[in-house]
Amino acid sequence: MAVCQICGKKTVFGNTVAHSATTERRTWKPNLRRVRVVLEDGSTKRIYVCAKCLKAGKVKKAV
Repeated sequence: MAVCQICGKKTVFGNTVAHSATTERRTWKPNLRRVRVVLEDGSTKRIYVCAKCLKAGKVKKAV
């Protein structure tokens, strides 16, 4: 299971509920991207980051 390595967001499980109240199991997956980031020591590493963390600027992408 893929997890955002910044915020810890992961797949969640639940039900799809129809108008007739019948339920069906489903999953919601985070919008993960595999990006190269610059670490504190200056080295680069590929990690999984969700789109929300990328937009918020929580990681610095390697150029």
